[in-house]
Amino acid sequence: MTSIAWCKTPLLSLAVGLWLCGPLPAIAQVPAGMEQLKPYLQVKPVEGEEETVRVFFSPSCQFSRNYFQFFNNLEATLPRQKIFKFTPLVNKADGIQFALSFIAVQKYYPTYLRNFMEASFIGAQERGISTSNWAGIERIGHAAHVPVPVPRLVADHATELERELRAALVRQKRLGITNTPAVSVAGTYIVTPEFTSGDAALFSQLVNGLISMAK
Repeated sequence: MTSIAWCKTPLLSLAVGLWLCGPLPAIAQVPAGMEQLKPYLQVKPVEGEEETVRVFFSPSCQFSRNYFQFFNNLEATLPRQKIFKFTPLVNKADGIQFALSFIAVQKYYPTYLRNFMEASFIGAQERGISTSNWAGIERIGHAAHVPVPVPRLVADHATELERELRAALVRQKRLGITNTPAVSVAGTYIVTPEFTSGDAALFSQLVNGLISMAK
């Protein structure tokens, strides 16, 4: 079976903090020959993520787009006590502009978040719109019908959004996320469709199994 080249994006080196200093958290390695028995990665639990199912995505990743509806359905079936979050993988290719814009829409216009994600997938993958400049972000926001220009929204809340971005970078580092799409369950279990060779049904079983295991 031909392997699928899942989206792997280089982490962005930024002046927004010292988050790159120090080693990455150790990811538990699956012993040789045990891959099929433990088809997920595990990191040291990240505080505050105990009840969270977090989906990391990239607007330029076709697999993030392909699984978008699956993740929407997953949110609808989560136990009531669980928190579902979409989170962009902060990286150089997609740009800090996109990460800040996503956080802004998620925080101030959450009902438009799915529209914004869909518009970003279409813009980046079909229209050649860059998510790493404000002109591209404005076009995506307009297509998503966000009531205000997204670059202005970011500028109006710059201090708070930069603080949230720093926290997101720290969390991303601690979880060791480098591929998209990736699902973090309870801040300790990490799984991607790559682990099931692109089998959507098996991936669904794996994600739901981890959610049940993390109860």
